[in-house]
Order: sequence, then structure tokens, then C-alpha cells
Amino acid sequence: MPVNRSRKLLPVAVTLATALSAGNALAQLEEVVVTAQKREQSLQDTPIAVTAFDETAIDSRGIFNVKDLAQFVPNTMIVESPGGTTGATVAIRGAVTINPAITWEPTVGMYLDGVFLGKNLGGIFDIAELERVEVLRGPQGTLYGKNTVGGAINLITRMPGEEFGGKVDLSVGNEGYQRGRLRIDTGALGDFRASLAYAKAERDGFYDNVDADPSGGMNPFVMPRSSDEFTNLDSEVWRVDAIWDVTDNFSARYAYDSSERDQQPSKAQLTDVNQDAFNTLPGAEFLGFLMAPYVVSEDKNASKISNDSSLYEVSETEGHALTLDLDAGTWGFMGDVRLKSITSYRELDWDDYIDIDGTNMDLFHSARDIEYEQTSQELQLLGTTDTLNYVLGAYYFDEEADVINPITFFGLFGSPTDNNRYGLDNDSIAFYGQADWTPASLEKLTLSVGLRYTEEDREQYIERPSTSTGGVGAFAGTDSDTWDNTSGTFVAAWDLTDDINLYGRVAQGWKSGGFNGEAPTETAFREGYDEETVLSYEIGMKSRFADDRVQLNIAAFQNNIDDMQVSVFLEGSGGAASNVQNAGEATYQGFEVEFMWQVLDALRLSANYGYLDAEYDEFIELGEDVKNQKDLPFAPENTASLALDWTICNCDFGSLDFHVDYNFNDDYVPYIEPSQNATSQIDSYEIVNASLILSQVQVGSDMDMQFGLWGKNITDEEYRQHTIPFGFWTASYFGNPATYGFDVRLNF
Repeated sequence: MPVNRSRKLLPVAVTLATALSAGNALAQLEEVVVTAQKREQSLQDTPIAVTAFDETAIDSRGIFNVKDLAQFVPNTMIVESPGGTTGATVAIRGAVTINPAITWEPTVGMYLDGVFLGKNLGGIFDIAELERVEVLRGPQGTLYGKNTVGGAINLITRMPGEEFGGKVDLSVGNEGYQRGRLRIDTGALGDFRASLAYAKAERDGFYDNVDADPSGGMNPFVMPRSSDEFTNLDSEVWRVDAIWDVTDNFSARYAYDSSERDQQPSKAQLTDVNQDAFNTLPGAEFLGFLMAPYVVSEDKNASKISNDSSLYEVSETEGHALTLDLDAGTWGFMGDVRLKSITSYRELDWDDYIDIDGTNMDLFHSARDIEYEQTSQELQLLGTTDTLNYVLGAYYFDEEADVINPITFFGLFGSPTDNNRYGLDNDSIAFYGQADWTPASLEKLTLSVGLRYTEEDREQYIERPSTSTGGVGAFAGTDSDTWDNTSGTFVAAWDLTDDINLYGRVAQGWKSGGFNGEAPTETAFREGYDEETVLSYEIGMKSRFADDRVQLNIAAFQNNIDDMQVSVFLEGSGGAASNVQNAGEATYQGFEVEFMWQVLDALRLSANYGYLDAEYDEFIELGEDVKNQKDLPFAPENTASLALDWTICNCDFGSLDFHVDYNFNDDYVPYIEPSQNATSQIDSYEIVNASLILSQVQVGSDMDMQFGLWGKNITDEEYRQHTIPFGFWTASYFGNPATYGFDVRLNF
């Protein structure tokens, strides 16, 4: 494991801390409280790699959804999945599901107030009233209802306030950006309190869709444009939250959330045409020459392109959650006990109609009409004694989905549409527990042991009429199977001093097998893929120096993966389809450093760095080991960020705070096959964001205002994030250009 580099940082930090200890003793870092282990703990006492953001950090960094998080967490990537703006490709320490097809499990779990969000499709949605976000790295299972092998993202919303109040936010920005937010707290009405939050955002598209014919009128296949823009924004969010303190020991919390986006799809920019591939199609060679004038460099984020079938992307998510919390008192040797129940129902309606050939010729377009719903029930028993903290849990999860997926390939030749269909009906049960024991005779040591049992039943259907081939290769089928697993966790944590905590963690992760909804043949569908297992080792240090003014957290890890599930893009399948298969074995190892220095009361510097080394140990294909002929997607070697937070003025009229951050993401590839990555290699990029916020401006005895200027990607970096390599051509998707705006908020 590459731990030597991280160990070298320790004496440097100690030297720096000592040099600073002579003065400015009042400038200290605040304690950060997290609930990563199902109870409130200081971040510095939590023996796992976790990055947390409080309300102030969420505000200054402009975090509205999960995509905004990735720049600030080491060894973490979150980008829009190709073809849309609301599907999330999430990678932590290289663990990733590169296609957000509804039939595949996410490697990173997303939780909203303890409720697992079953799919990454539709995962980029605005969330009203975020109070805290926690990003956990490494396998999670013995403390969480749903098992995930890569990590977990906990989105925690603000609870209804004890007093009447609220806030109103208004924002304007470039490209016609407008955003309004409202929150109202009823305050305590006897034993009841509630809140209502609403947000509405609109923005023009970043890119224009234009009528163009680069051939000068010689191309007979040019079609009118389908819209006038790409990647606009039209979002509406609601949240209702109510708490009833039934007794002093029992409370019930009900929350309803909804998020709707109705906008144009993202821009599919043509960055490569493979004339050799077109030459293999008798009579179609000329298409390569007709497409070539539309090509724009992969280094240039074009402000306009031409598309004829890019029509819409609509994402609607809705959820209900009921959380019951009972302080059950003291249960003898079991100590003080709390009982908790989380009941949830969520649904997703997701529709799109996209054009992915980067031209205004009818070469490829597809649509997805998805209806998805999930139901979950989690029961927890949380106990505390003088030497023991423990969690016991039972979890049930059920999901159903139906997908209509029409695809038209080379429609300009009159090729008919293939109206594909597929869907699933899965359920999962799990029993888990973890106990943290601190011996009375050795209070500096904490030993944690966790165990989990999971059983998942999966049933899936598929219908491929193959109309475009006259029915040749058509098939339909249904298949099902059951997978089960027992996995564990062991952690040893040692308080070296009051300010330095060391830990070692061994954890197992597991993903069940399944079936391919986009399979091109019945054989491929029924073969499906087997379960994946992960054995993760992690050692870490969490420390503070110089009278709580310097914080240094380090984690080194190694993940050994067996029967690794990899998504292989099927470029010759007559559309944009992928299959999951089991590659064999892989090792991901690296380290992460998170540093924070409260230089003065008014000035804080912070930085993080992630290093990742990933390689296949075995990749079996057609009976041969081809590990040296495959790539590992979404595994950049280096990620880093630097940030400065400066209180310029803490004056009678208010507090003026400046924030700026710099973020670096190393080059990476999005696919397994080197031939596809030849036109899809993502170059490294750098993003700079900044904000200037004037807060606590009193406008009455019980009201204050806040004003803010903000900018994201203020250097207007042009960078690719994803591609779709069809073999005949490659369409590319870019990160957002520079955005900036002004906010005003009234707190009452």
C-alpha cells in the first residue's frame, strides 16, 4: 500500500503547527459533528474517511445538489451521465457505475435523511434546505440499510424550527438565471412544528441549437433544428416537513419532497468521425464525409451546434418518509436504548428524447420513458452502556421499474424504430449490526465489530422486437435469481493523544448479480452477471495541532475486488447500449489528505488531495486474461482542491466574507475499451469558484438580510466530462461554462 507518502506529511504538519503555536491562541477551528455512525460524533472521533459540509460551507460553495460536491472531496467524481443533465455518474476511490440504466445498482449509495435513493438516474436534483452533507469513502453495510461498495453520500435536511421564522432568497445571474427560494417555520404549536420550503429556478441554455449546413446546400439529409437551445434549466422543488413530539420520549417526523425538471437535453458535441468504420458499410461511405464538417475539437466547448431530434428531458422525483423515534429508557445490561423506524416510498418518472450524433441529420436518436418506484422499511435499535455503543438493524427494500426505450439508428435511410422494453421487480432484506467497545481499563482504545446478512431477489424482463432488422435477432424473455451474502467490518481506533486519533479498518463490500436490460441477445440477457465482492483495508489519522488551529486528516486504503462488475459499451449494437460483465480481479489503492488551518480568526485555509492507483489483476475475456488490454474508467490518479475563507470585515453593519476555491481533476477515461477511449480520453482540468457574502445586516429587531456575489468556473475553463463513442463517431459532453450571479436573502 502507498502509505509512506502520507506518513511523510506528519512531521511537516507537526513542524508547521509548532511554529504557529506562539501566538493567536484564540483563532480555533470549530468542532464538526457528524452522524456517519448513526449517532452524533465529532468528525475527528469518527474512525472512517468522511468529509462533511455544514450550512456555512454549503452556502459559500454554492452546493445545491450532489454534483456540486465532487470538487471538494478527495478521490471523488460526480458528473452528469452522457445524454442528460439529471443522471449522475458517481465514483469514489474508483468504484463507479458508468451507465445509469435503471437495472443496475449504484456503487455509491445516496441517502436523504436516512432514506436510500435507489438509482443514480434522476440523482441530480435540487434539494430544499440542506443542513449538512457527509461523504463517506469505502464500503458501507454494517451501519446502513442498503449495502454499497464504494461509499455513501448522506444528505441531511434542516429540521423544522422551534420558533416561527423563515427566509426568502432571490438570485439572478448570467444566461438569464433566476432563482427564488422560500422557507417558513411554524414554530412550536404545542407539541407540533412544521416547515414548508419551495424553490424555483430557471436559466437559458448554455448553448444554441442552430440551423446549419456546412456543405453549403449540398447535403440532402439536413433537417430543421429540433429546439433553439441545449442545457437550459427549469427546476421546481417542494418540501414539507412536520414533527410531532407525541410524548417526552416519542416523536414522529413526516417529510414530503418533490423535484421536477423540464428542460432541453445536454449538448452532444461531435468530436470525432471514424471514416474507416463508415467504409465498412457498403453504400454508406459518404455519411462520414457529410459528418466531418460538423466535427468540433475535443478541446473546444462549442457555443452552438446543430441537432434535429433533441427534444426534451423531464425528471420528476417524489418521496414520502415517516421516521418514528422512541427513547425506550434503560434495558438492563443493554443500557440506554433508542428505537427508530424509517418508512419510505419514493417514485421517479423520467423521460427524454435525445439526439446523439452531433448533426442535424437523422443518424441516431433515442428516447426513454421510465417509471420507477421504491419502498423501504428500516428498523434500528441503538444502545449505549458505559463501555459500549451499538446499532442493530433490519432492512427491507423493494423496487419496480418499467422502461420503454425506442431507438432509431440511420433513420435517414428509412430504418424503422426499435421499440425496446425492459423492466424489473427486485426486493432485498438485510440484518446488520455494529458494536463499538471501549474497555474501562483502556479508554484510549475502541474496537468495533460489524456484521451484515443480505438476500436479494431479482426478476427482470426484456423485449427487443428488432424491427430495424426485419425481426432478425428479435427476442423477449423473463429471468430471475437470488443472491445472498454475509460480510463484516472490524475497526480499531486509538487515541494517541487528546488531539491525535489513529485507526485501522477492514471492511467487506458486496453487490449482488443481475441481468442486463440493454442486452443485445437473449443469451447475453440470461447469462447476466455474478455478484461482486470487495475487501477494503484502511488506516488513518485524524489530528489537530496548534491549539485547535490546524487540522490534518490522512487515510490510506487498498480495495481488493473479486468478480468485478464492469460496464462494457456496445458500440455496434445498433444504439447506445451497455452490458455488465464480471471482469475478474482489480486492486484500487491510494491515500487522501485533508488539511485545514485557522490562520487568524478571520482567515482559514483548507486543502485536500487524493491519490489513486488502480489496476486489473485479472480480466478474463473469452477464456483469456486481457488485463493489459483494458482500461479502468473514472479513476483519475490525482484530485486536489485549495480553498480560502476570509472574513474581510466583522462590522456593525454586518459580516463580509470572501471564499475562493481551486479544484484540480487529473485526466481519466470513461470506458473499459482502449479503442473507445482513443476518442474519449478526458484531459485534466482546473475549476475556480468564488463568492463574496455580506450577512447579518439588521433590518429590524428580528430580521436580517444577506447579499452575495458568486461565480462558478470563473476562468471559463473548457473541459470534457463524458463521451459516447459509437464507433462511427464520438459525441462529447462538456462541463458548464462560467456562471455568475447575485443573491439577496431575508431572514425573519
